Amino acid sequence: RGSRFTVRLPLDPALQPAPAAVRLERAALAPMTILVVDDNHDAAESMRLLLRQVGADVRVAHNGPQALAAFDACRPRMVLLDIGMPGMDGYEVARRMRAASYAPRASLVALTGWGQDEDRKRVREAGFDHHLVKPADLGTLQSLITTIQAERH
Repeated sequence: RGSRFTVRLPLDPALQPAPAAVRLERAALAPMTILVVDDNHDAAESMRLLLRQVGADVRVAHNGPQALAAFDACRPRMVLLDIGMPGMDGYEVARRMRAASYAPRASLVALTGWGQDEDRKRVREAGFDHHLVKPADLGTLQSLITTIQAERH
């Protein structure tokens, strides 16, 4: 028949994380279009929801061809791009995005589980502007968004 367990824990407000630690701050961030590219649907959807909290217009793609079509259609200011995708990997997608000459130039951010020195070198060579290792630190991501918004290409 199985077993059923119920665990009740007291809720101590002092132990709850501060709201800023849970979500990105909306203040001081101007709206911008961000393209999230990840073959992991759950990871892409989580990032989409997080970025929408700061007022971003977020588009999602799950593979290289979808990413390139979305890039052409929405001309994002920032692209969060996974490297390890089947078929067309993130390096090839970045190279093709860099071949497009849209203004303003999109900031390409590698968002990947690969973080060794050789990985970072390949990221730079493919045309990425930034490299974040999964899971991305929310403070670092917010700082990066603010920096990208301030840049003029």
